[in-house]
Amino acid sequence: MPEAGGQSKADIFVQGSVAIAAGVIFFAVLFLPWLYEGTALSGLVHPASQAALIIPMTLIILAIITIFGGAIHMAGFGVGIKLATVTSAVALFISIMAIVVTVVSATLLEEAIKLLIGPWICAAGAIFGAISSTLERRQQKPQETS
Repeated sequence: MPEAGGQSKADIFVQGSVAIAAGVIFFAVLFLPWLYEGTALSGLVHPASQAALIIPMTLIILAIITIFGGAIHMAGFGVGIKLATVTSAVALFISIMAIVVTVVSATLLEEAIKLLIGPWICAAGAIFGAISSTLERRQQKPQETS
């Protein structure tokens, strides 16, 4: 049975659940190792500068907004999934930039910096959040009987 906007309750539930899961991933990756500089550094460990502090704080805010967007989408507000999609796209940009900057700086400066699993999982979670608004089942047309 289609709801408002042509979506079924199951589609809304799946979209909201995937968005909420993406927000949880954004937050959880901050506890995973991101870089290796002699020891593994997680997303929340001893930022050396204000720039290093901005990424985890931004991901925390994006996680909260994405979870909120998924929850209000499940409650029936269409703007929720748009909010979750946009914040997921921003988190994807941040994680890709962290990967690129780390790889380029390690190559150019020939330092012993190694990229670990944190930014990669963040990027994967962000992709799930960004595509959450497109998760819909196809409506089958009723078969015509003669």
